[in-house]
Amino acid sequence: MKTSLTIILFFFSFVLKAQESATITGLKSKLDTASTLKTKTSLLGQLSREYFGIQKYDSAIVYIDKMLTANATIDDKDKLASMNVWMAQQHLMKGKPDGAYPYLSKAEKLLENSNDINQAAVLNYLLGAYYFLKKETQKGEEYYKKNIDSYTKGKSIDKNLVLASYQSLFSTNFAQNNLKNTFEALNKYYDFIKINFPDKLNDANFMLGIFYVTSRDFKKGISAFQKSLSLNKKENTLFDAQAKTFLALAYVESNKLDSAKYYLKGNKEYFEKTGNNPLLAQVYYTNSQIQEKEKDFDKAEENILKAIELAPEEDIQKAKSTYQNQLYIIKLSKLFQDSLTLKTDPKKQNELKGWLGKLENSSKDIEGNMGAQYGLYENYEKLAKGYEYAENYDLALSYLKKAIASKNVVYGQEKLREFADFESEYEMKIEKSRIKLEEETKRLELEKQIELKAIKFEFEKKQALAKTEEEKKRLVLEEELKRKLILLKYEEKQKAITLKFNQEKEIARINQEKKDALAKAEIENSRYMKNMWALGMALSLALLGFAGFSYYQKQKDNKKIAYEKRKSDELLLNILPHEVAEELKLNGESSARHYDEVSVLFTDFVNFTQKSEELGVQKMLNELNVCFTEFDKIMEKYGLEKIKTIGDAYLAVSGLPSTNVNHAQNAVNAGLEILEFINKKKSLNENSFEIRIGIHSGPVIAGIVGVKKFAYDIWGDTVNTAARMEQNGVKGRLNVSGSTYALIHEKFDCEHRGKIDTKGKGALDMYFVNKSI
Repeated sequence: MKTSLTIILFFFSFVLKAQESATITGLKSKLDTASTLKTKTSLLGQLSREYFGIQKYDSAIVYIDKMLTANATIDDKDKLASMNVWMAQQHLMKGKPDGAYPYLSKAEKLLENSNDINQAAVLNYLLGAYYFLKKETQKGEEYYKKNIDSYTKGKSIDKNLVLASYQSLFSTNFAQNNLKNTFEALNKYYDFIKINFPDKLNDANFMLGIFYVTSRDFKKGISAFQKSLSLNKKENTLFDAQAKTFLALAYVESNKLDSAKYYLKGNKEYFEKTGNNPLLAQVYYTNSQIQEKEKDFDKAEENILKAIELAPEEDIQKAKSTYQNQLYIIKLSKLFQDSLTLKTDPKKQNELKGWLGKLENSSKDIEGNMGAQYGLYENYEKLAKGYEYAENYDLALSYLKKAIASKNVVYGQEKLREFADFESEYEMKIEKSRIKLEEETKRLELEKQIELKAIKFEFEKKQALAKTEEEKKRLVLEEELKRKLILLKYEEKQKAITLKFNQEKEIARINQEKKDALAKAEIENSRYMKNMWALGMALSLALLGFAGFSYYQKQKDNKKIAYEKRKSDELLLNILPHEVAEELKLNGESSARHYDEVSVLFTDFVNFTQKSEELGVQKMLNELNVCFTEFDKIMEKYGLEKIKTIGDAYLAVSGLPSTNVNHAQNAVNAGLEILEFINKKKSLNENSFEIRIGIHSGPVIAGIVGVKKFAYDIWGDTVNTAARMEQNGVKGRLNVSGSTYALIHEKFDCEHRGKIDTKGKGALDMYFVNKSI
């Protein structure tokens, strides 16, 4: 889960925050010898601030409570109000608004007739934080505005309190997803800093970085953090280490892991030295995210456990729950690595269900959190995948829908930032959806035809072998039922993608209306040039000229066109070999070619019909999908070109479209790895499929079949002979022809079977391949 909420709330510690902790032991020693109430109160206050500075709020509360007890009988209402305000802040930092409220209420009464404007401003600030945490954000906003209004009316209010109010006002607006008001607050805050605190522009840019990273604009976030570091005149300080830690997190989110590692260097040692466990935990957490992305799950787990150990039990950032959520993600990612074992090993299944349950509970905890939608999207996606492995398809579908809904929320926010992309973006979206619908329709039709041909092929094969009329009739009925099931399945799929297209059109229309309304409001309300920045550049603080915007827009359109082209190319490459696809794009057609020497690999599952009846349709399809997906990976590994699947049969060829002198060796290596995979599955589940594999080497013709719904195929006697090698093989063995043996016998341990009669081919030399030498 990402730390959006954590980042938004991080700066609630602005008011009265200690910079660098003094020696707490020394203060305690002085407290033991304090002789006056004034000295004792001062030392208790210093200790509470030191603990607050290192975010140990429970310890701070202990010393504030002692301070309140010691001063219970004094008549100084302003001083008592200050202590109550200070106590309230500790509870707010723990994320416990209900614990803070009695102290806020008492402070409010004590300050009723006070002339202390600044004390009242501190109280306003904390009341704003209280309502923020209670999710009554609009009410909280009112309290921040009270402080800002006092300043604009010329009252002598501490500008640090005005600064904190501006910061929180922009955070509150952002939490409400009110991007227009957020942008306005952001600009007012930045202007206030430039006029009143030019030496704190590093802080302002740090806040900008937090805003952009939280709104998932990582490029601008990284730029703001880097500017913040360049403006910071004191290196090796808490601010420096803190900014680098957040910059590293932004790089992790951008998948620039080397940069993230660079900015994390030295931070761990700094936070260890200063005793800042919460930020030390953040470093371990960020390291864990890096290692998770690098699939080093053991190290990722080791680091996240350290983060959990260091995180405060309760705090406004909810860090411990964030880190625990990350642990569940890592545990599940680690389990997903071995999908084959996960699906067949009962012990692994139980472990999977245990971690899924923990992630479910964690997701429920954060569902109400502001700014946590992206984290929820990742959680839901992981839960959907996990329940698919657990074969609980209803729950998997439910979480997949939640993931999509959550993702729509996140990316809906991003789209709202693009104020200037009105009609062009809308039309692009509709066109993109239309193209996608056409592509999906073509793909479904192609898949349907392949499945129907496969059933026909299997039916004809079985009919030829049928011995009685009764068996032939049964086969006819079975084939008709399978055809109906396939037609029904693809009809439902077509309905689903058409519905999705219509939904996307409606979503695009609604989003367009939002953008038009927002843009209109921005134009009508604009008095200064900065509002034109919002119109043109989506929350950017950089003042760009119109020419710059035009260039940016052109670059963006080019990227969209390139993206659509890449998607079309990827679809084409799923159907055709790269060389053939390029020829088709260049010339509009592709000629059939003759290849003198290739090796054709044919596989077929043994007793497939019987196994299918035992497993049922859905499990049979799942099992086929697992096997053929693994076969595809093996083909890619050894450079074979997959031609097609025909029912339970799989056809591939080595040595085309690019010729390869090692075609036979590559095909045999692929065949042996398929056997190894199938045998491993069989050892884990005795009901798994068994397989025969045949390979023959020789000449073939290859090319595209048809003009519409085309497919790449191969023809020739070599293909038929490869099929005979498979049909006359033995389950669990790789059977090759004499011509293949002649090409590979020096590299592999082979066993001569003699000449074996084959249908339509007569007696052929055959060899079992046992292993490579």
